[in-house]
Amino acid sequence: MLLYLLRHGIAEDHGSRASDEDRELTDEGKEKTRSAMTAVKNMKFFAPDVVISSPLIRAKQTAEVAIEAFAKGATFEISDALKSGADITDTMLLVAKWAKKYERIMLVGHEPHMSHFGSALLGSMTPVIEMKKSALAKFEITQLDPLRMRGYLVALFPPKIGSI
Repeated sequence: MLLYLLRHGIAEDHGSRASDEDRELTDEGKEKTRSAMTAVKNMKFFAPDVVISSPLIRAKQTAEVAIEAFAKGATFEISDALKSGADITDTMLLVAKWAKKYERIMLVGHEPHMSHFGSALLGSMTPVIEMKKSALAKFEITQLDPLRMRGYLVALFPPKIGSI
């Protein structure tokens, strides 16, 4: 099973909205995400069948850009298991659930959750990968057991991949 992890793009500054959950992507955040997703598409990577996003606006907007630029026709879902403070096990349960239906999944979320989750897939309880804004990690999942989910990191693309 193929799993993509995508961190949301550059968002409005903290304090710019009444609630952190309401912060939107900036134009730069949208463009960097679009460029990165177009670059991955041009590399002939398999597009995800489903894109699952955190419910926060900036993550949903990032997911929309990813679908438009890389995953046209993908199913779109939202899950609290992708919020920044979510439990890693809940995210593993989410992946295991959707893997019953789809072979290629993209998760869109936040830091530090994306780095922690990606590192957990590699068997590390401390972060060993860093997910910059609009960064994309591609994993091949080798063990789908939600309590011991494991995989290997195929690629980690910084957002600047779109400008290379």
